[in-house]
Formats: sequence, C-alpha cells, structure tokens
Amino acid sequence: MRFFQAEQDDPGIDPTPLVDVVFQLIIYFAVATTFAFLGAMKVNLPKAGTSLELTASQQKIMIVIDRTGEIYLEDQLLSFSELSERMKALAEQKANSLVVIQADKDTRHGMVVSVLDLARSLGFQRIAIATEPKPAEAKGEAGR
Repeated sequence: MRFFQAEQDDPGIDPTPLVDVVFQLIIYFAVATTFAFLGAMKVNLPKAGTSLELTASQQKIMIVIDRTGEIYLEDQLLSFSELSERMKALAEQKANSLVVIQADKDTRHGMVVSVLDLARSLGFQRIAIATEPKPAEAKGEAGR
C-alpha cells in the first residue's frame, strides 16, 4: 500500500510579530521625542488684561525665547546670528506672516527687543508678543 504525503506549503516567516514590534518602537520614539521637546520649551508667558486670541488660520512665524535667553524658531534651537539668517529667508518667502514672539516673563528684556528689532528690520509689519490672559477677577480690579 502506497501512502501519499500531502504537499506542505513552505511556512516562511510570520510578519505579524515583526509589524507589532515596529509599531511599538514607532510609538515609543514618538512619545519620547515629544517629552524631550516639551521639557526644552518651558516658557512662562507674562499676563496681560488686553490679550487677543490668534486664529489658527493665520500664517505665523513662532519665535520662542526661554528663561535663559535661548531662542527657538519653529521648534529649533538657534543662536541670534542663525536666527537672523533664517529670518532673512523667511522674509522673502512669508513677508505677510505674523511674527509671534513667545518670551518667558523672566527673560532679559534686551533679548526680546533685539528679536523685535530684527523682525522689523527685515520688513515684517505684523509682529505680536504672546501673553496669557489675566484671570477675570484681576481685570475688574485693574479698572478701579
């Protein structure tokens, strides 16, 4: 009696565990990168009673000056000379953009003025300094 053995498919490598590991690594690095960035950009904005909210549709150039005077342009740490070069290029591409300076309330006033002067000298007409709104009760007391 002759027995026939059924042909077996080559099992190969199952890609499911590989895909699971890759997705877990992507999630890990995405979360770790976000936390590293949030720690570097801690800025306490000054409070102002006349703050206006910006709309999300406005084209903005965000400049952040932290407590130690470090400058970030579009989430990238730059020296003042590097900021000057990058702003020159942005002035040619986005001259109508709103330049928003987010300066920590404890940073040196001179650094904020230097960045403001740089933006004006490059032809930016729309410049704002970011603030946090004062609490509602503080607004009423300020008017007395």
